[in-house]
Amino acid sequence: MATTAQTIGGAEKIDLNAQKPRSLWADAMRRLARNRAAMAGIVVVVLYVLIAIFAPLVAPKNPVEQTSNNSLRPPFWVTDNPRRMPNPENILGTDNNGRDILSRLIFGTRVSLIVGVVPQIIILAIGISLGLVSGYAGGWLDNLLMRITEIVASFPDLLFIITLTVAFRETLFGKAFNGLLLIFTALAIVGWTGMARLVRGQVLSLKEKEFIEAARALGIPTWKILFQHILPNTLAPIIVSVSFSIPGLILAEAVLTFLGVGMRPSVDPANPLPTSLGQMLTEGFSNLSSGPWMLLFPVLMISSLVLAFTFLGDGLRDALDPKDNG
Repeated sequence: MATTAQTIGGAEKIDLNAQKPRSLWADAMRRLARNRAAMAGIVVVVLYVLIAIFAPLVAPKNPVEQTSNNSLRPPFWVTDNPRRMPNPENILGTDNNGRDILSRLIFGTRVSLIVGVVPQIIILAIGISLGLVSGYAGGWLDNLLMRITEIVASFPDLLFIITLTVAFRETLFGKAFNGLLLIFTALAIVGWTGMARLVRGQVLSLKEKEFIEAARALGIPTWKILFQHILPNTLAPIIVSVSFSIPGLILAEAVLTFLGVGMRPSVDPANPLPTSLGQMLTEGFSNLSSGPWMLLFPVLMISSLVLAFTFLGDGLRDALDPKDNG
């Protein structure tokens, strides 16, 4: 409720205890909090983020440590095979090299989240910049930037990424950070087009508004109009787009690694990024008959992470929709 005023004896009495009106963002957060699926997604994402950050403390073993005579141990609940009994030290079993699967899952989650976030930062930087300039400038510059965007978007994403990673895989650039730097670059090169189009569309609808015309009339520099007046009003669709884009990047890394052109395996015990969920998928598929749990656990981790971001994206889309008056 807004501040109210009552007339008593010809004088106004202002009710200072009346509630101030909520902002649009406060209303959006209230709607998001009422979405159970979105809140469940937030809980799962936060849990995985904490696991990724504190992986060295949470993981019971070093993920690259190989233990002799301990290969292909089943999870703790599988006790019907007398030849391969569970090892109490490896509650989710071991792989064909005797490495602890739980520890590898924990460190693999770290890689998946990094792949979901770092390329997204590059995509935001390129897409927002080009979208702002293209939409606000208009004319020949808009046409030029949009034609470039359409050319890049016309390439098949997965085929282009595979070609790029294969071409530079054996270079110093391709070997940096176990190949992750090359994956970041490849994903960002083909991923910014959608963000650029989204921001351009928002700018086209905003630049003719009265407050933008007033800013121009006051002589405010163009860069201030773009970043202080237009960009803040485009944040809602950008946030929703990011929440849907991150699971796509996570799946892309898993597919690339499964195809053999993604992250390189590491045997360095000091490496903070020793494995990925995509590598675990490849290893699990290769040992599907002898150790099906090796494939089951990374599939469950990737699926739950992707679903969590998808639920969060759905909730943000509903909460930030200005037509929703719920």
